[in-house]
Amino acid sequence: MDEKLRILKMVEEGTITAEEAAELMKAVGAQEQETAVALNSNYDKKMFRIIVDSETGDKVNIQFPVGAVKKILKATGKLPIPDKDLEGLDLSAMMDAVCECLDDEVEGDFVNVTAADGTIVRIYVDK
Repeated sequence: MDEKLRILKMVEEGTITAEEAAELMKAVGAQEQETAVALNSNYDKKMFRIIVDSETGDKVNIQFPVGAVKKILKATGKLPIPDKDLEGLDLSAMMDAVCECLDDEVEGDFVNVTAADGTIVRIYVDK
C-alpha cells in the first residue's frame, strides 16, 4: 500500500491525529523529492560527448559530465565547441535538440550530422 494511503488509513482508524498525519505526509513528500534528486544526479554524472571530424582534418573530442554541460548551456546558450567546427550547421536547431534531450535524460546518440562539406558531428550521452 502507498505510504500516503497508509497514513490516511491510520487517521481513519484513529491511530494518529490529523496534525500527526500532516507531519508524516510532509516527511513522505520530502523523501520522494530526495529520491527524485538522487535519480537525476545519476544522469548528471554520465558523460556527454561531442565528436567532430572535419573534412579538413580537424578532430574534436570533448567530454563533460552531463551536469556540467547543463550549466554551460544555461550560462552561455551554446556547447563548448569552437564555432569554426560547426560551420554550415543550423546551430539554433541543434542547441534546441540538445537541450530537449538533456531535459528528457536521453542516453545514447541524439545528434548525428554529416554536413555538405563532409564534416561529421556526433553528440551523445554514454549509457
